[in-house]
Amino acid sequence: MGLFFSQPAVAWFLPAIALPVLFHLFFRLRRQVREFPSLMFFMRIDPKLSAKRKIHEWLILFLRCLFIALVVLALMRPRLEVGSGGSVARVVLIDNSASMAAVGADGNPKLTVAARVAEKIATSAQAGDATAVQLMISDSQAGVPGGFNPDTAALREALSKLEPTDGSANVAKSIRAAFALLSSAKQPVRELHVVTDLQKTHWSRGEVETPPENVRVVVHRIETPALTSGSVSLEMAPLPNRALPTGRAIAVKAALRNHGPKTALVRINTTDDAGKNFSRDISIPAGESVPIGLTFSFASTGFHWARIWIEGDVAPSATRADLGFWCSGVQRALFVGSRERFGALPFAVAPGGNAELSGIEAVAVSADRLVAELAAKPLAVAITWDDWPQDGAAVKALETYVRQGGTLFLIAAPEFGTTVARPVAAWVGAGAEALRQMKESESLVALQADAPVWRDLRDAEGKPKLGTLKAFAYRPLKLEKSWQPLLASVGGATVLAQRPLDKGWIYASGMALTSKWSSLPLKPGFVVLMQNLVFGERTETIPVEGLAAGELIPFNFPKESATVRSLAGSALQWQGKPEDFGGLARCGVYEIQQKDKTRWVALHSVADEAAPEYLSRRSVPLLKNVPHDVVALSGEENASPEGIVGRSSRPLMGVLLALALVVLLAETWLANERGSDFGRKLFDSLLPSAMKRKAMRKTQPAVTR
Repeated sequence: MGLFFSQPAVAWFLPAIALPVLFHLFFRLRRQVREFPSLMFFMRIDPKLSAKRKIHEWLILFLRCLFIALVVLALMRPRLEVGSGGSVARVVLIDNSASMAAVGADGNPKLTVAARVAEKIATSAQAGDATAVQLMISDSQAGVPGGFNPDTAALREALSKLEPTDGSANVAKSIRAAFALLSSAKQPVRELHVVTDLQKTHWSRGEVETPPENVRVVVHRIETPALTSGSVSLEMAPLPNRALPTGRAIAVKAALRNHGPKTALVRINTTDDAGKNFSRDISIPAGESVPIGLTFSFASTGFHWARIWIEGDVAPSATRADLGFWCSGVQRALFVGSRERFGALPFAVAPGGNAELSGIEAVAVSADRLVAELAAKPLAVAITWDDWPQDGAAVKALETYVRQGGTLFLIAAPEFGTTVARPVAAWVGAGAEALRQMKESESLVALQADAPVWRDLRDAEGKPKLGTLKAFAYRPLKLEKSWQPLLASVGGATVLAQRPLDKGWIYASGMALTSKWSSLPLKPGFVVLMQNLVFGERTETIPVEGLAAGELIPFNFPKESATVRSLAGSALQWQGKPEDFGGLARCGVYEIQQKDKTRWVALHSVADEAAPEYLSRRSVPLLKNVPHDVVALSGEENASPEGIVGRSSRPLMGVLLALALVVLLAETWLANERGSDFGRKLFDSLLPSAMKRKAMRKTQPAVTR
């Protein structure tokens, strides 16, 4: 049996017990006595009552001190440990997320404190107990032995070498896995000890169901000091999941966020697999975010990687990112007919008239060459409504090309002479109506804000930003239900739309891409929009995937042996069955080989882990359905086995608060029974009549007649 306190830091308020004594001795209201005849009789009997009055006052003073002491002790949340009468199964769940890399209140990294606390809990087991240690983020490089009662030497060695990850923990999933392990234990009493910093981001996601029977849940919260300087994290924007042309400048967007109270100075660094390096110093004001743009280019086809990291006044986590790229050779975009009939589109697709800048070659082909050119699988095909092929073989080849993953772009010809467009094949599901020419321009609005064609064109609110668009002429599109409008006039006419067709995409425009039809070709985002349309939403599978550290790694063949090795970042060489792989918990570039297939995975850190926001409540919202206790740990030194491990414990906070209430009522009664109507009435109701008569006789003076 033992006593420990869940909130020992509240003991700093124990000196407040002396406050009533100080007020009694130094701030007491002192009355001045003025003698006059009517009071002289009572002054003669006053010495007889002074002794009783002093006892009365000291008793009130004692009760006031006792009340404060009981309240402070109750706020320290004491627990009385008693024997359970049986063995105990314990699972220690260590939070090894990125936020645990920060320094705790004792000056040591929080993960180091967590590992030492876990070791103390694990080594405090008695005969018949079972103990297991689990990590919130699966880490193949940690080497923590699994299951109950692991080898003590191996466990201590693994915990001593435990390092933070770059990922964000799925707390609810981790706790469910711990409950499942406890359910398999044979011991009658079960305990789950979670050692964490209660970082707000990942402790606010999800919900945990009611635990199995006889499970005690204790959350050991490692305290984190407040920031006093700049603390910058790296936030990455997602890369397009498609092949990128070689030689093309690949734009990568990121942001640097300062979580600290002071301006931070950092240096952002980049490198790639060709050895090209870049550095830049940036100042970030307190509490603000600064967007940055980076570019990479690769001269050869195949897989390439790049690394980004920051130095200086940085956060303890979310400071690195690894990127993977799949580069293809020069791709061709076909324009059926002459290039002039497509307005500014060929120049937007291939700036400079060649593939040096975009990696796309704009090629004009005649209609009789279309079938042969489609066999080479071009990137995209553009045709005007007026030049739709009449050859059945060409139409069939065009349909096959689109259904197999190609991109078709139907566009209005720039001449105003033709008022009605030529009909196209039924499988297209669209047509252009009669030409409309306005004396005054008509405004255009962007639709489908989440459509991929608007990538790199959205503002901070996620809306497409092209500025004010005006149309001077257009052919309203007549579309089937499968089409999605992208641009429409304020009058309701659709002028740009998209639709999927099996694996490919079709885009239709009721406007020619010249300044005589609209102001779109004059906008800065026109080139980006046209390249997004030409690339389309290609469904080709590239062997490169970008993930956040700690995410599940998908294997192409879950039952086949795999080899995983690191190309950049933490050293790793692993081989075995996918179900035995612990996962990738740190930033880096990794190559995965199975059979004759090779894939690459690039991992980046999780920006939310750098946010200095922690839960300080005595109960955790994620565990609202689970009875639990939160124990504050300022460091390893106050994490003794007696204080954090109990075979069973009973909270004493309620008992102490009840005693404090009784003491408060007693103090109120004693302080008011002489001087108030309420006190006299309470005094009269509580004392027996005989005692009241005796008390009255003692207080009344004898009268001589």
